[in-house]
Amino acid sequence: MANVLMINVPAEGHVNPTLGIAKAFVERGDNVHYITTDKFKERLEGVGVNVHLQPDLMGMLKGEDSVLKLFIRIAQDTLRIVKQLADEIEFDFVYYDTFGAGKLVRDYLGVPGISSSASFLFNEEFMKSHGPIKAAQGDPEVEVLMREIEEQYGVEPESPVQFMRNDAELNIVCTSRYFQPESELFGDQYVFVGPTFPERKSSDRFPFEALEGERVLYISMGTILDNKEAFFNTCIDAFSDFKGKVVIAAGEKTDHHQLKKAPDHFIISPYVPQLEVLKQADAFITHGGMNSVNEAIHFEVPLVVIPHDKDQPIVAKRLAELGAGYPLAEDKVSPESLKAAVSEVLSTESYTRGIHKIKDSFRESGGAKRALEAIDRFVEEKNVSPDMYSV
Repeated sequence: MANVLMINVPAEGHVNPTLGIAKAFVERGDNVHYITTDKFKERLEGVGVNVHLQPDLMGMLKGEDSVLKLFIRIAQDTLRIVKQLADEIEFDFVYYDTFGAGKLVRDYLGVPGISSSASFLFNEEFMKSHGPIKAAQGDPEVEVLMREIEEQYGVEPESPVQFMRNDAELNIVCTSRYFQPESELFGDQYVFVGPTFPERKSSDRFPFEALEGERVLYISMGTILDNKEAFFNTCIDAFSDFKGKVVIAAGEKTDHHQLKKAPDHFIISPYVPQLEVLKQADAFITHGGMNSVNEAIHFEVPLVVIPHDKDQPIVAKRLAELGAGYPLAEDKVSPESLKAAVSEVLSTESYTRGIHKIKDSFRESGGAKRALEAIDRFVEEKNVSPDMYSV
């Protein structure tokens, strides 16, 4: 029985992919401690982990130049809680997301660290040219925040890139080698296990009965994007005569007063239980976040992908390469183009075949069972030679 510490950035696309791994740890008898925000407390406790709450700073996300500073502040809060927990618990290893405080926590505790990637892998040169890091170059506040970490916790960040690329000697990747672009560039220290989809416990109410026996179009552009009112109004225009139900997950930042009055066959909500809706969906319009794409593939739902930023354009491109998704550029969105895209994925069987191939590759990757086998081997090796935990 191990004491496992799990840390992450508190975002849907990062926490959700770790639920299956957390559940597998718990089911074999490990004591799992997860640092996150109140938003994810219910679903994490639902798989049996001990949740330790940190402040929810995601509301501070105001633009590309704020991302890196936000992640550093989250890392500071994470280290503060780790310091408190370490006085009471002797952790055997830390399982951390590629974004955030991962290697700093590993070094502070002096235990083996395993990195988890919720999306595709990218090399360091790509990350340096990636929007948030590039946007923060030369920002004196970044240097101040990093210096504070070293002064308060005695661990030194390697560079700003570290807060968006925490690699390790063992890296668990929540996709398949088949889906990963240029997978031949990543060696054996990267274990592709595919995504996992444990049931999520939630007290949120949703009118599932309204979807029964209906063709369902699901639309979600992620939970943290803002200024999407115009897009949702375009969707209302495009699908006002849709024969079935249209479900829009509007997100937390949408001003519903700016939305047009939608016909009765629309269900528009700030939060939608996505897994349950995808079970009944016939088509999905998405921003191309990896978590959403994986879930759609799992339930074999044809995808129209309108990428915004981050990894989304690369995900959209890869789906198109594998014949599993229809990419649509943001500047090409109109009622007519949306209707045409949805009609295309609903009527063309090749999209379903492309999705099936990716889904098969997920299943063949081994899931949480393979992840735990790799983690156990790694931790055992590190405990035999405990002098080096860094990379």
